[in-house]
Amino acid sequence: MRLYVTAVRKWWTAAAAIILMAVICQLSGTSSIQLPALNGSGVAPLAYFTPLLVSSAVLYCLNRRADHIERTAVVAVAVIDTAFVGLVFVLCLAAGFVTGFDTARNVLLLTCIGLLIAQVGNSASGIATGMMLLIASIVAGRGPAGSHSWWAVLLDPPSSVPAWSLTAVLLAAAGIRSVKASRKP
Repeated sequence: MRLYVTAVRKWWTAAAAIILMAVICQLSGTSSIQLPALNGSGVAPLAYFTPLLVSSAVLYCLNRRADHIERTAVVAVAVIDTAFVGLVFVLCLAAGFVTGFDTARNVLLLTCIGLLIAQVGNSASGIATGMMLLIASIVAGRGPAGSHSWWAVLLDPPSSVPAWSLTAVLLAAAGIRSVKASRKP
């Protein structure tokens, strides 16, 4: 099973993505990217896009399957996957001391949205949804003088209670949905 986790699911890519996210956030500093915007400034910090690294890595790992191995596994693969996703979330929150807790929250938020979308579609649609949500938040969610729309939760500061509450709700929804999906034969 250890070989399955490292060679088939490749969970080490999620750990590498967390490290890369922390390094980029540290090295980029105040570097920013110019993007088109409907209102206000179209400038976004480079670190704003780093949560996509981790959420994409998690969805990539969950998408890789070897059904003949999973059917004969002693431990249900869904249990192992849940443990690794939980570990990724804990590591992202720990990395929040380096990257900022808004980045850590955005990783959790985008991963949960990606998990919910991937259960309906596939992992590529989950990754694309997260990317589009990030871009839409910058292009249409920003207003003048640093303000933003209510729906652009990804732009909220790290201390935002509504953003953390939405993340917790999506985390619970993704967890309940994945538990129900793993019980199907």
